[in-house]
Amino acid sequence: MKGRAVLWVAVFCLLCCGCGKKTAGEEEARGESMAEDLMRETREERMGEQDNREEEMAEEPEEIFYADAADFAIELLKGDRKGKDGDNVMVSPLSVMTAMAITANGAGGDTLDQMLSVFGKNQDVDGWNRNLKAWTNGFSNMEETRLNVANSMWFRDDEQLVLEKDFLEKNAFYYDADIYQIPFREEALGNINAWAEEKTGGKVTNILDEIGEDAVMYLVNTVVFDAEWMWAYKEYEVNEGSFTNAGGEKEKVFYMCKTESTYIEDENAVGFVKPYKEGFCFVAIKPKEGMNPEEYMESMDGEHFRKLLSEARTEVVVETSLPKFEAEYEADLGGILSDLGMSDAFDWQKADFRGMGAFPDKNIYISKVVHKTCISVGELGTEAVAATVEGCAAAASEPPEMEIYYVYLNSPFVYAIVENETNVPVFIGILNTVE
Repeated sequence: MKGRAVLWVAVFCLLCCGCGKKTAGEEEARGESMAEDLMRETREERMGEQDNREEEMAEEPEEIFYADAADFAIELLKGDRKGKDGDNVMVSPLSVMTAMAITANGAGGDTLDQMLSVFGKNQDVDGWNRNLKAWTNGFSNMEETRLNVANSMWFRDDEQLVLEKDFLEKNAFYYDADIYQIPFREEALGNINAWAEEKTGGKVTNILDEIGEDAVMYLVNTVVFDAEWMWAYKEYEVNEGSFTNAGGEKEKVFYMCKTESTYIEDENAVGFVKPYKEGFCFVAIKPKEGMNPEEYMESMDGEHFRKLLSEARTEVVVETSLPKFEAEYEADLGGILSDLGMSDAFDWQKADFRGMGAFPDKNIYISKVVHKTCISVGELGTEAVAATVEGCAAAASEPPEMEIYYVYLNSPFVYAIVENETNVPVFIGILNTVE
């Protein structure tokens, strides 16, 4: 953990399959190498369109995009039932919404309408593409915080699979997607896993266990967030204590204790905001006694979440304790996304992905959605950050008349990594246990 405050890695893998009557030669492969020619041809053909798309791109996303993104983030967290069993939940709405948008570029009819109702209620797919690209483009300009998003699409190398060029063009332009067409043999598994491992710096090593017999496409998205606290924790600010997990059991933990300056509160919870050095902040929300995080989130939506932050009390004294923790999470989000309203995409009879491509006597649908995340939160920053802490700590000594708030995270709580300007979470989770 030395040199960073938090490292969060998210990987999203979506499997599209073809279901129906098999045709002769379906498993025939036309080559062993990655389809570089396909990428080159696609890029050359879309050069003229790129100029037009560049002109249509807005410098800043529309406000309605941020509202939709925040809503989706909250609904995604609420949809996971693992937290109700006392497990930790960690999702990256940014990762999932990016993968959904890429897939939606190949969807049509009710399938597309349902997908947009889940992650882009007030936009069409082209508007979502433009807004999401404009938003993520801003992340690349940061110097003190690293937020890297990478995408790849892997297609079965089969002469019967006809891919739609518009689908490839849009995703290459808006999402910088790597595009490969390879034989879906054993080595394909290694290629896909190696790509994800490289993009996550080795944090995720096996996103896939096998290549499905009916698999047509794998879409892999990775998000890596690496940042330092604006004001790091000193050695004397780390103390041993106990954390009461969701089951009521005591767990040993090291608490990072510090005075912060931004306090949040509503009728059911209290919390604080701790800034990173650039662009983002860590938000912690602890439900009041008698309510667990899952119950608290039931009444939450994107608007309330953003309002909670926009109405935060700043330049106050907040005595805080945050447990050091590392956690991993894995889930098949297919059921969650289906329950949220996009069930047709997972139905081999109803799914409409003809804008993606076509396979004779087969209908393309989403078979599986794998989401893996890991997070590591610690106390240490760089030496420069530590020196800054001392200066800021001295400057932050409170006047006698200031009210002091206390937020001690010694029981389950909600946490998120949020962009400062928009109050939209790019990662959000529930910590029910530290062990």
